[in-house]
Amino acid sequence: MEGFKYSLDKSSKKNSCPNCNKKTFVFYVDTETGNYLPTDYGRCDREQNCKYHKAPPKGKRGYLIPFLTLKDITDKACKLVDVNGIISMIPKSQILEKNQSTCFISEWYLKTSTINYLNSESKYFNVGETSIINEVKTIKQPQPKKPDFHSLNLQDSLINQYKSNLPFDNLTTFLIHNFTFDEVQKAISDYYLTGTNHFWENSTIFWQMDTNEQIRGAKIMLYNEHTGKRVKEPYNHINWLHKAIKEPGFNLCQCLFGLHLINKDYQKNIAIVESEKTAIIMSIFLPDLIWLATGSKSNFKFELLKPLKKRNCIAFPDKGEYSNWSNKAKELKNKGFKIEVSNILEQSKFKKGFDLADYYFNIN
Repeated sequence: MEGFKYSLDKSSKKNSCPNCNKKTFVFYVDTETGNYLPTDYGRCDREQNCKYHKAPPKGKRGYLIPFLTLKDITDKACKLVDVNGIISMIPKSQILEKNQSTCFISEWYLKTSTINYLNSESKYFNVGETSIINEVKTIKQPQPKKPDFHSLNLQDSLINQYKSNLPFDNLTTFLIHNFTFDEVQKAISDYYLTGTNHFWENSTIFWQMDTNEQIRGAKIMLYNEHTGKRVKEPYNHINWLHKAIKEPGFNLCQCLFGLHLINKDYQKNIAIVESEKTAIIMSIFLPDLIWLATGSKSNFKFELLKPLKKRNCIAFPDKGEYSNWSNKAKELKNKGFKIEVSNILEQSKFKKGFDLADYYFNIN
């Protein structure tokens, strides 16, 4: 298969962003050696607030063209007669390399010419000052690594520890202050919401269980018990259970949060939000839908949404993300998905980043 020599690191590792200093930065990696590029090359996951993305330049692609003659006609142009007898006037700036009977001509020029080039050898040329050029390479497809799973025994153990060590985690405390005890208990039961002191006292475990009820991962986050907002200062309080229990080789292959619920009622439509907390809250506000969460803006993608292909779905992106999710939904529809994207938040007067739970708390 073909792919670029340098691509964003596909592991879950995050680094400090050179722009916002948050630990949300994904490096570019050399797909041939596995080495990282200099640390200013990468993309910040804070796509709305930071937007930093420095990609390796692609360089200029040229194709090898054999010729019969190649002569200067002005100081800026050449006359080329190729081996098929086709005569072309070519800007010198588009001849990237010249040999005795061949030359490399830029793809940009060849696309508008009559020269046959598609089956010719090609390579990339550095036309700037950087020594790093991202070029298309034939990449050997690695054997896919099987996902790892947490055991149900581990989940049961942590849930039992949580039940025997009140007080509640901060998020559950917030929910109890805003909904009835029975409503909160049902949500906790449906999503296996679990309090923990791993990493931070009274934080919350969000289990990612697939349609076979296999636990693909468990995200740990800390919330403010009064506001229900995630604690982001002095740093973003997000981590993973496999790190807490010291399983460094754990192969995290995420699924949608709440995915295990879709088999419980085939008549209900599916609603998709970004935040796990929002999915839980909306399952209380609007229980006639099955609420799932992507866990991040970028996880609204085919790989995670594939199990929903035959279901009727509606997505509720956070304010500011409507365009991105709407474009992705169009791609998914072309693949047979039945998915719509709501613009209810995009049309509101709330600030960017506002989510559906915020909206419902404001109107209720």
